[in-house]
Amino acid sequence: SEMCIRDSMNRVRNKNIDTFEERATHVALCDRVGSYLRYWCGAFTLAEVIITLGIIGIVAAMTIPSLVQDYREKAQVTRVKKFYSVFSQAYAMALQDNGPFDTWGLSDSVQNIDESGNGIQSEESLANNDKFMQIMSKYLQKAGYEKFHSNIQKENVGFVLPDGTNISAMWLQPSKCDSSNVNSYCGDVYIHVGNKKGNYNENGKKLVNNDVFAFIIQPHRIYPVGTSNTQFKDKCLSGKNYSHCSGWVIMNGNMDYLHCKDLDINTKTSCK
Repeated sequence: SEMCIRDSMNRVRNKNIDTFEERATHVALCDRVGSYLRYWCGAFTLAEVIITLGIIGIVAAMTIPSLVQDYREKAQVTRVKKFYSVFSQAYAMALQDNGPFDTWGLSDSVQNIDESGNGIQSEESLANNDKFMQIMSKYLQKAGYEKFHSNIQKENVGFVLPDGTNISAMWLQPSKCDSSNVNSYCGDVYIHVGNKKGNYNENGKKLVNNDVFAFIIQPHRIYPVGTSNTQFKDKCLSGKNYSHCSGWVIMNGNMDYLHCKDLDINTKTSCK
């Protein structure tokens, strides 16, 4: 209809329509043609538009949360894998320059229990953690650093890597670290790859997070926790302690243990 009206105006300008009656007849014809085209060429009533938008909203409500969750999980997997690579290389260089782990002048971590029943490290242990990170920081890039502390209502900030991964806690046991045994236990390192703050209930009890991952410090390497099928099923798959899912994430590159309960390290490594 717009083309018809433009044609009418052009004819008026070109004086092809000379009388008022001719102009009125032409405009009326254009209006009838426009109505016909609007009817047959897909124009929508208000009710049809509202129904369509409602359907789109329902579909979006069903799919967007899943897409967002999938994106977050992939981002966390990427961070965990990157940390494992970067921190392993840094640890190897630290060993080369400073000698065996049990000669770094570190002491064993000690745990105390606060009034809310949360396990916290002593001030001496927290200072020991800082000493460990001072050695490691020579081989790591950092975006921020705050000394480890025992205030449970404020998540340990610790060492923050450029991608936002947060080395938030650790447990050091140099007295048990035997350099002659490659699988000897020397401690644990915990990283946060999601929100900086932990989750707590109304009583101040820390809740289990699925964005915290643990790695074992061994005499000659850093090793992800939860690589055995038994440990994976007992701690990770059951949801008792998601920090033991590190091995699964490193090996399989997904967090499907949050969605499927029939996974197995040897036989089924994804929900699909």
